[in-house]
Amino acid sequence: MRSATWKPALIVALLLLLLTYLWAQSRSPHLERQIRWHETARTLELYDAELMRDVLLARAGLLSNYDSLSQTGQALMRLARELRTEFGSDSADILAATTLVAPTDTLIGTLEGKLVRVEHFKSDNALLRNSVMYFHLAGRVLRSRANRRDAAQIGRLWQAMLSYINTLDPELIGEIHRDLDQLDDTPSLREQSQTLIVHGRLIVELLPRLDLLLRDIIGSSSVAEIGVLQNALQAYGQKVEATAQAFRLSLYLVAVVLVGYLLYQFVRLRTYTLYLRQAHGRLQRESMGRKQAEASLRESDERLRAMTESAHEAIISTDDAGNIVSWNRGATVMFGYATDDALNTPLCRLLSSRRHPAQPAIFAAASFTADTVELTGVHRDGSEIPLEVSLSNWSRGTARYVTAIMRDISTRKHLLETARQQELKLIQTNKMTALGTLVSGVAHEINNPNHLILMNSGILADVWNDAREILDIHAIGAGAFKLGGLPYDEMRESLPQLIKNIRDGASRIERIVADLKNFARPRKLGEPAVFSLNEAVEHAMRLLNHLIGRKTARFQTRLAEHLPPIRGDAQQAEQIIVNLLVNALEALPDPSCGVSLSTFAVAAARSVGLEVRDEGIGIAPEHLEHLCDPFFTTKQEQGGTGLGLAITASLVRTHGGRLSFSSEPGKGTCVRVWFPEELPQDSGENVQAPALSELRMPFPQEPPPQVYPAS
Repeated sequence: MRSATWKPALIVALLLLLLTYLWAQSRSPHLERQIRWHETARTLELYDAELMRDVLLARAGLLSNYDSLSQTGQALMRLARELRTEFGSDSADILAATTLVAPTDTLIGTLEGKLVRVEHFKSDNALLRNSVMYFHLAGRVLRSRANRRDAAQIGRLWQAMLSYINTLDPELIGEIHRDLDQLDDTPSLREQSQTLIVHGRLIVELLPRLDLLLRDIIGSSSVAEIGVLQNALQAYGQKVEATAQAFRLSLYLVAVVLVGYLLYQFVRLRTYTLYLRQAHGRLQRESMGRKQAEASLRESDERLRAMTESAHEAIISTDDAGNIVSWNRGATVMFGYATDDALNTPLCRLLSSRRHPAQPAIFAAASFTADTVELTGVHRDGSEIPLEVSLSNWSRGTARYVTAIMRDISTRKHLLETARQQELKLIQTNKMTALGTLVSGVAHEINNPNHLILMNSGILADVWNDAREILDIHAIGAGAFKLGGLPYDEMRESLPQLIKNIRDGASRIERIVADLKNFARPRKLGEPAVFSLNEAVEHAMRLLNHLIGRKTARFQTRLAEHLPPIRGDAQQAEQIIVNLLVNALEALPDPSCGVSLSTFAVAAARSVGLEVRDEGIGIAPEHLEHLCDPFFTTKQEQGGTGLGLAITASLVRTHGGRLSFSSEPGKGTCVRVWFPEELPQDSGENVQAPALSELRMPFPQEPPPQVYPAS
């Protein structure tokens, strides 16, 4: 008898062990690690784009130092090596080692080569910038000391060198070398021109090499390797999931075999039992069968009850009237109702009819096919819970029942929303990177010809001063003559003013480009400085002069005189003003509507204020409290990102200030910013932003407005 029972027991034990192993192997892979790897790959791509941006800024001369290049390169290598260490350290995950290590090693090799070329670029670019600066200074000093003929020779060399720097035309190299040799052969300038000659030859030598090195750096972008790594990560996830699916299928097959074997053993046992009990009476056999059935039913009920009570999900059953007939501990945790409070009550009170009015009808249906749906539940305290509900129906006799397994998917939805927000931030960062690169290129292309105009206008002024005496003598001897199609007497008075207008226009272009560079240049970390809010307003208006003229014909400013200074970052204050002005201008329905900007001081609150008022479309009352939320925008169709006012509010808080909005739809919006006033060092007072009661104080007397024309 013992030999007949140990074999089935051994087979069942082996099948259970196999089921346990397959269950352990069939679990889905941990998604958090794969998400972290993908986010690291995206961060690598972002750092690579920042490195290329900083290289282009350094080449254009818009990068004050090379710290950002070194920091970005170190961050790239650190992230790549951390990925390589994580891929190779997990000895249990052979698939990750075989699939992801090789692409990571290739990416690290590419990054190392690229960073070596970046280091060469930094040294060559620094040497080139120093040589250009010394060439420029030496040329100016030499021209100021040389006679007219030598000064003209130096001017030709200077113009040829500037043309070569701007165009890299190989035909200009021979001309530059001839001018340098000729300058070296000039006895009067031989000793004084050595610095100019040495740096000129060095510029001609470095520029082609630096241009080739820059092209090599741009051409060796590691985006392809990062893409290969991302594809490898995607393939790794698919392979892991495929392996888990195979184990699940094996688990199902083994479970089928186990159930079949148990059924076979049960049939055999039943046959033996019937055979042994044939001698007993019919009544005794029926009694024993009933007792066994009742025991099996109780055991099944107890097992089902234990499984239901230990489950984290809410498992609820209802009858065909929609009343709850079964309630487990997970449902108590999820909805807050005790078992006695929930039984024999309508299920519809657990579902939100506000979001989905048809939700209760799903459970009230007499019959349906099993399905999984997403619904919204209501906790006892009134809070809503997003649910994933698996539905199935069953019957007992003529009665029909519905069983729902409810899972709280709040965490899953939060993770999905977080991933979506991260993706939006990455897209916005890439857009800002591209915009910064474009601004840098435009500033560089404008500065070079503008410097040429400034230099040539100075030369023209000197030429006119030298030629005027000769032309005056010629006019006395030859009489009236024309110069440039105009009488010489008229031209003699107009030409200096024309040359001055050229210099003034070029200087104005230079100031605008400098303001643009200062606005776009990354801010240096350091102690806050004291600055004037009025000066920040003037700088911001110079940047937006074209946009102001295009959007409105009525733009007014009221800048208070003797405004107290404030402490902070002047560049950030300009960004606050630019963001508020752009929002006000974009809100105008047509150019006939106006925008006003004013500054004022509130002496009682020791604060300095800024007000931007527009006659635009206004803001709906329900949107006012969400204006400073990140990614909230009412201009989605016009391409709004929802970041302008969020950044503005953050910068205002950084300066210890306050930001307030008031608006009326159809009439306009008023935005006010208060900054704490900068006190003398020996005052001993701790100034904070004014309280709300102080912000409601009446404004002081305002100065007369300054109206800027729409040009």
